[in-house]
Amino acid sequence: MNFIFAHPTTYKSGKVLWYIKNNSIQDLRLGYSIKHNWLIGARHIKNLNTSNFMFNSNWLLKRWNEIGSQANLYFLSNFDINNKLHFGIQGDWENRRWYVASMIDYYNNKNSYEMRLGYSPYLIDFEGLSSWIILQNMNGELRPILRFFKNQYLLEIRLNENFNSYITFMIHF
Repeated sequence: MNFIFAHPTTYKSGKVLWYIKNNSIQDLRLGYSIKHNWLIGARHIKNLNTSNFMFNSNWLLKRWNEIGSQANLYFLSNFDINNKLHFGIQGDWENRRWYVASMIDYYNNKNSYEMRLGYSPYLIDFEGLSSWIILQNMNGELRPILRFFKNQYLLEIRLNENFNSYITFMIHF
């Protein structure tokens, strides 16, 4: 299972739409931040064999704002009417050039981990298109990802020689 590594909460009263697709899952999420550090929402996960509707709650536990950088720690949880439970801890640190993130997940009696190291090849102003080259380690498998974001839009893509594709699209509104 893949989980998104970007903005698990948004500003108070903000809404977010996420879509993640790879060769094994489709994950559609809609969330609403009832506070600046708490997002609630719903998600629909579909894989080759099952389809599941879940409710989620994402908490920003701590944010560190430093001159030129920021770090965050999140607690993520999802549950459904069949008593399936997902929870995870996600931490990240970034400045305008570097990005580091890590997540540990528990879902459907399985543990997984994900780590990312990202680099922005150029610096932009606040209104520009931000581009990142990310190396992701998901349960021991290394994957290159390209990330682009501008204003409230985020896009991540990966294509490789085995046609193992990945796309994430996110909108804050």
